[in-house]
Amino acid sequence: MNRYELLKKNENITFQYVKNGILSYMILRDIKIYESFNLLDDNISKEMKYIILGEENELSTKRIEQIIYNMNATIK
Repeated sequence: MNRYELLKKNENITFQYVKNGILSYMILRDIKIYESFNLLDDNISKEMKYIILGEENELSTKRIEQIIYNMNATIK
């Protein structure tokens, strides 16, 4: 089981880690972005998904692309 699966299955522990400063809230943001990316329609290009998620999260498309890349590397 990787870190992503552990975080998703143990939301109470994750919340406590964030609350106590052990885990950054940014990992929760990254997980949300990664899940949103995977839920977007497959007919939409990756670049368009980056733009959509960038607008929703007030981040640059390059940052969204980095988050997705890093999450894919961590999960797979």
